Amino acid sequence: MSVASIKSDENFLKEFLRDFYQKIIVICDYLVTFENTLNEWIKNIGKDTKTILELMQNHEKCELWFSGILGFFYQCGIGCDHVDKTKALELYSLAVSNKETLYQKFTTNLHLLEENNEECCDTLQIFNFIIGKYLLSLLYYKDIILDKINLSKLEYSESARKGDPIAQYNLGYCYQYGKRVAKDYNKAFIWYSKSANNDYALGQNNLGECYEKGIGTDKDYEKAFEWYFKSAENGSAEGQKNLGNCYYYERGVTKDYEEAFKLYSKSANDGCAEGQKNLGNCYYYGRGITQDYEKAFELYSKSSENGNALAQHNLGCCYIHGNGVVKDYNKAIELYSKSANNGCSEGQCSLAYCYECGEGVEKDYYKAFEWYSKAANNGCSISQCSLGNFYYDGLGTDKDDNKAFEWYFKSANEGYNIGQYRLGICYHYGIGTSINIEEAVIWYKRASDNGYMNANIELDKINELVA
Repeated sequence: MSVASIKSDENFLKEFLRDFYQKIIVICDYLVTFENTLNEWIKNIGKDTKTILELMQNHEKCELWFSGILGFFYQCGIGCDHVDKTKALELYSLAVSNKETLYQKFTTNLHLLEENNEECCDTLQIFNFIIGKYLLSLLYYKDIILDKINLSKLEYSESARKGDPIAQYNLGYCYQYGKRVAKDYNKAFIWYSKSANNDYALGQNNLGECYEKGIGTDKDYEKAFEWYFKSAENGSAEGQKNLGNCYYYERGVTKDYEEAFKLYSKSANDGCAEGQKNLGNCYYYGRGITQDYEKAFELYSKSSENGNALAQHNLGCCYIHGNGVVKDYNKAIELYSKSANNGCSEGQCSLAYCYECGEGVEKDYYKAFEWYSKAANNGCSISQCSLGNFYYDGLGTDKDDNKAFEWYFKSANEGYNIGQYRLGICYHYGIGTSINIEEAVIWYKRASDNGYMNANIELDKINELVA
């Protein structure tokens, strides 16, 4: 990594720490909206949360400056695989350690805090102390005291303790999504396990999801498959859909499109919107069944009507390409917009592309940039690459090679071949970073191996220079 890049990361982290400190001071409704407000602020900061987490963890003064914020990241599952409140508690405790020394620094450097002096390292440590103490007190209050109070008010908590599998499932759901109790994935996993072992189909399905996604436990596709299988056998449409996904994507079992098709059919017939969408995919791509665009269109329509945002996007694709229906750009834009506004990154990406190219709407780079940004921040690798292009060319925003490099880097690391190629270009010609031919070759080769043949042209240029 170049010296300039290291300095840029250092400045970002210091600014992030100061802004985080200011944020917790000004949030008023801390008990109700505190976590959500901070979460949204972090997500909209313009830098990938996983990258922020890694920068803080790898910093030489991680414990002194960032342990408080790291605790919040683990408490809320920001940039990491899952919520870990035990780890959060450890980090908050670390932030508030050595308090005698910090009180002395606080008294001595109070004027520096007020001036927000960038150069005072003691000030940054004091910020960390205050953040840690503040968040530790809230963690104790919200997750321990309030949790016990709210839990006693849940009408099914007593039934769950007495062994009612439906109540156990409901209690697990409350903990997973923070409904009337503090969100706690570990407790969600425990109650889903009890419900599943008491043979409740929805409890079995959600336990499978815990194993598949690493919610309250380690990821384990084989155990996920096992519980999805039991749920499907017990007639759960969600379980049938998820078991179909296991066969479709080869998770915990050998890939089998025909078996996936059968399971999606059962799920779709039982009214599961995602099962209908997935069955539509089978017909659209001819997986496990003969390709049939009209049947795919029919199933996407059902799923879309049932509120599935990805089905709304897929239905828009049918209209824009004329697959299974007469081409209709207006209808496509309507469906892309609905999908995008429902938070679907694919819908956001496709809507952005329409604005970029003027398909079905008047060309508008500013709106294209807006939707690419939303999709990119939702993890869409295609949009991350497109957003890099917009920063590189100055379309819908100011030209910024550093941001272009940042988004190409994210796209490339998500495995998108054009993103890998564009990252290679950045390293090759020093766009947003220092020239690094070795890194350029690495990314050109990855892009080429992933099917983007233009990367070979650049590789040939490098080989000619070396020869």
